[in-house]
Amino acid sequence: MGEALTPRHPAWVEIDLTALVHNADVLRQAIPSDARLGLMVKANAYGHGLEMAARAAVAGGADQLIVAAIDEGLALRAAGIEAPILVIYPVAPAAVCEAVEAGLELTVSGLASTGRTLAAWMAGGPGAVRRELRVHVEVDTGMGRGGVSPDALVGVVERIEGTPGATVAGIWSHLADGGDMGRSLEQTQRYEAALARVGTTGRAFPIGHLAATDAVFAGTAPAYQMVRIGLGFYGELGLGIEPVPSQAALASALRPALTIKARPVRIDLVAAGASVGYGGEWTAHRPSRIATLPIGYADGWTRSSWPGASALLRGRRVPLVGRVSMDSVCADVTELDAQGEVTIDEVLVLLGAQGDDRITANELARLRGTIPNEVLAGLGARLPRVYVDDDGLVAVSQQADRVDRVSGTRW
Repeated sequence: MGEALTPRHPAWVEIDLTALVHNADVLRQAIPSDARLGLMVKANAYGHGLEMAARAAVAGGADQLIVAAIDEGLALRAAGIEAPILVIYPVAPAAVCEAVEAGLELTVSGLASTGRTLAAWMAGGPGAVRRELRVHVEVDTGMGRGGVSPDALVGVVERIEGTPGATVAGIWSHLADGGDMGRSLEQTQRYEAALARVGTTGRAFPIGHLAATDAVFAGTAPAYQMVRIGLGFYGELGLGIEPVPSQAALASALRPALTIKARPVRIDLVAAGASVGYGGEWTAHRPSRIATLPIGYADGWTRSSWPGASALLRGRRVPLVGRVSMDSVCADVTELDAQGEVTIDEVLVLLGAQGDDRITANELARLRGTIPNEVLAGLGARLPRVYVDDDGLVAVSQQADRVDRVSGTRW
């Protein structure tokens, strides 16, 4: 690496762009050929980096990019990404016209948000750039956190389509538990009943979208005209998701794309009986070689990762010991050190593969009592993102809003 493309921090996140493109292709095969593939790149693309993950999504065949906030969509446009982008949560009225002018599709999630969005659009005035306002209407079928009621859907659709320059681009809902067949069936029935009400008005039907990763692979809901895939794009299925037989091979073909790596900033001998970390909660039972790794809860390596988490060194597991600090965690490398001195030039893997072993996001999620989505999305912005593909190094992002590329790469 050149100096500008060397991570300045001795802990970093490595992203395999080839794996992301591969996963998008697998997902394309997992849904009907006439369904649109929407890929979620919100929350810094689940920790993978917004811009580069979006480029991989498009390269892999995504028809739609989906974000949660307007700033995410605007950042993609500023990066030169021209693919359709849906902002899945309502934007503030003051930002509506800016979003539309950037070619972003918007969401309304209730009667009030519909009124505010349309009023802001109309207030843009004749001097504003007047692109079409494309709106996706969320229907609450049982999630309970947003969306218009099924009974109110027709009224919302009529209000949007009665506004000059506005159109309903989609009608969608969100499953509360896409791995649960019974609960998902109930929500699907409510969703289809709401769509039927719109159908009775004789209107052309916009695209519908309901299923995410869990529903696609567990077979709990139809794909309709589009799916919204998050975790599956990043190579994970999620806890407790059992693919139906027809999807099992594709599910197993998904490849995790993210690896957390770190070089020790200190390796020292700790005497038997000495403690490591805040509170002295871990004590060495024998003289121990302890490596301090520069990653902590400020980086998303949560305090709940101990006790129980490991790292990989030379392809073997070493225990992480002592309470996780804001900026550091410690590894007991005694056994490997006995086979050859462990130095600060060696790389430990905290999430991902090394040798024949792999620490998965699901493994960490179980340990922490959470879900893999949180494990990935919680990774801090100060960890550099290093992007690679089959040809080697592609780019390094030292901060969330800047990506330095290797010249000559296709990215």
